[in-house]
Amino acid sequence: MRLVLCAVDVFMGTLLFALPKMTRREILFAVPVPRDFRESRAGRHAVRSFRIFIAAVVAAAVCALWLLPAGFLNAAAAVAPIAIIIAGGIGFAWQNRKLAASAVQFTGQREVELTEVPDKLPPFAWLATGPFLILASSALWLFLHWDSIPERFPVHWGAGGQPNRWADRTTKGVYGVLFFGAELCAWLTVMALAGWFGARRSRTRRTMLGGMIAAEYLLGLLFALISLQAPMGIPVWVIVLAPLVILIPLVVVMVRKMAEPDEPLDPTPNECWKAGILYYNPDDAALFVEKRDGYGYTLNFANRWSWALLLGLALVVASAPLFIA
Repeated sequence: MRLVLCAVDVFMGTLLFALPKMTRREILFAVPVPRDFRESRAGRHAVRSFRIFIAAVVAAAVCALWLLPAGFLNAAAAVAPIAIIIAGGIGFAWQNRKLAASAVQFTGQREVELTEVPDKLPPFAWLATGPFLILASSALWLFLHWDSIPERFPVHWGAGGQPNRWADRTTKGVYGVLFFGAELCAWLTVMALAGWFGARRSRTRRTMLGGMIAAEYLLGLLFALISLQAPMGIPVWVIVLAPLVILIPLVVVMVRKMAEPDEPLDPTPNECWKAGILYYNPDDAALFVEKRDGYGYTLNFANRWSWALLLGLALVVASAPLFIA
């Protein structure tokens, strides 16, 4: 189990390591810069400093997980990923502040299609139904094999792979995790649709719609495996690592998309970005705008519908005790 925990933390570190590459060439640590700035001495130094900092934190986390006595493993397993995420945030903010003096204001223009034809979803959008079919199929299998489900079974495990929380063979205990997974997938579907219709038209939108659908499959697979773990005897390490089967190809696709010739940047004013992460512009009608801290879109927090979407997520999370034993 130590090896699995170390692999997860290394994967998290790898994602952060790749973060500078997961933005347009004109954006570095959420700062709009000249297109050739990345190859300059200052640009290379910023990327190198960020990566050294992340590598040091990940190395410390892995050493702690591998070398600490078993009695400290649960605490280390909980602290290590949080420490890596915090380190990523600190390193990003540090470089963002250092590069602020190199910022330029994008003034380019995008081509706009003047048409009254509704903006149709791409044909692959129907794939968003797949995660719900996965969850429904799991529920059907559990219904048909009800007698093979133990009267009491584990639903949570410690860092050592030992169960530390149990559930009973009841409707809530057996199906609750599937209902909660369906809630999360439904919220992601709403976000995907809001992103498609609430952002300015660009090639990036298609990729991000596909990415949101892939994230739904990741959640559908994860919650299906959790629900089937007890009757099918699925190893805990499979549940931990299985989502990477979707996540790794998704990251690879996004990085490759960033290497393709791109269209002009989303013309969002620099002064409307807070720390390069939060966008607030009452004069922008868009609900979603292209991110500056990675590949994809973020909410315009001046749009009231952004708060409705966040409220929806809060309600989904708050409903967890109703479904999960």
